[in-house]
Amino acid sequence: MSSINASQSDGLKRLIDALFEESRTKAESAIYDAESRSRSILSESEKYSLKKAEETLSSYASMATIESRKEVSKAEIEARMSMLRMKSDYVERVFDAAKVHLLEYTGSKEYLSRLAKSIPAASERIDAGELLLSQRDIDALGAKLKRIAGKGVAVSPANIGIGGFILVSKDGKLSIDRTLDGMLSSQKEKLRGKIADALFR
Repeated sequence: MSSINASQSDGLKRLIDALFEESRTKAESAIYDAESRSRSILSESEKYSLKKAEETLSSYASMATIESRKEVSKAEIEARMSMLRMKSDYVERVFDAAKVHLLEYTGSKEYLSRLAKSIPAASERIDAGELLLSQRDIDALGAKLKRIAGKGVAVSPANIGIGGFILVSKDGKLSIDRTLDGMLSSQKEKLRGKIADALFR
């Protein structure tokens, strides 16, 4: 009886051992599968994260490039505008200096001599009725002015900036502008480019 019990006990032990071994093998297999899946998931996750990071960095780099181009373009436009303003400012300074020299010139005998010759020459082109001059030029030409203006031409003081004259026809429909301001203004646009080129080569 005891040998049967011993035999049953051995059989039960082997059965338990076999079940335990099978359970251990299954557990190890499950653990290995879980580890494999974890490694695979981690690998995929890492790849995905790296890809997303690259995409994000690429996107930011692209945005940064676009923004930097915008800033460069903006800076270029501002620099061009600043250069244009500077050119315009220097051109105006040249014209201001020209006006100063012309004002000095109007105080010379040469100017009065040219003025005395220009008025009769212009009078031949229209039937003159009125001669407009600055008060300064009227005073400087004095008594000679009636002869210079011509018969029947009224001499009137006018607000003429630098110098010169305006001759108006008797019917008031025609006029000849020979003011230094008018001449300077008409030449301004032509000279603007030349002055800018000379200043900013």
